[in-house]
Amino acid sequence: MSNQLQYPFNPIIWPAAPTDLTGDYNLGYYTEETVQRFIYGTRGITWDGKVFKYGRAIAKLAAGYGAFNLALADVSDIINSATPAAISIGDRKTTVTIAATEGYASDGVIAENELAGAQIVLGHGSQYTTEQRTIIGNSAGASGGSVITVYVDFPFAVAHDAGVACEIPFNPYRYLGANSEVASVMCVPNRVVTGSGYNFWGQTWGPCWCVPGGADTTPGDSVNDRTVCFVGDGSVNGVTALTFENGYQVAGFIIDTTEVGTGCMPLVMLQLSI
Repeated sequence: MSNQLQYPFNPIIWPAAPTDLTGDYNLGYYTEETVQRFIYGTRGITWDGKVFKYGRAIAKLAAGYGAFNLALADVSDIINSATPAAISIGDRKTTVTIAATEGYASDGVIAENELAGAQIVLGHGSQYTTEQRTIIGNSAGASGGSVITVYVDFPFAVAHDAGVACEIPFNPYRYLGANSEVASVMCVPNRVVTGSGYNFWGQTWGPCWCVPGGADTTPGDSVNDRTVCFVGDGSVNGVTALTFENGYQVAGFIIDTTEVGTGCMPLVMLQLSI
């Protein structure tokens, strides 16, 4: 168990672009490998302002399609228990009860440091006791449920009694998959990702080619049709082709000139995360 982040996590800027250790081509942001080298969610930026986030696939991912957060963190799986011990102002750790039905596999199992980069929310039963921190390490939890220790990035500013409400949504960049009608797109891979267990950099901001599909293979072919949204297979549709009120996730806007009746190449100014 770590009381500080186990891998590098500082934003990766252009002069310090990630090194590809998998071969002779130094692919940098366009590599993939099964060895984890950064905390999931680590930010990288290129010289022209494109932003990438470091993630882990749980299925094969195609280039140009949105990668969804498939952590299954609904109320039946999310860590949603009371802390078994009091928390003092200045503490940077707490114990958390994991129920037998919680965790990614709904069996109580939590791997050591699996929660690094996830969020912990405490005391949200009252607006005056709520705190949120980023987790930087955790002890392992056994099958069937247990009590684990969680370390956070900054000290707690409020004292909490034992039994305070606690929720831990999982790190959304750790369980990236394809196809979902309910999950959120966290990034867009710019290369094929082989499959489960592969780590890669997915783009979240800046010019990005996104696959058009679903009900709209020619986004930009209607008047004022510039905004595009992700649909269930991770492709993008123009807003005019969707019932926008149904809650489709905005991907960004089309960069190139649109033409009524023709559409344009969906080079999108991606606007997921800076």
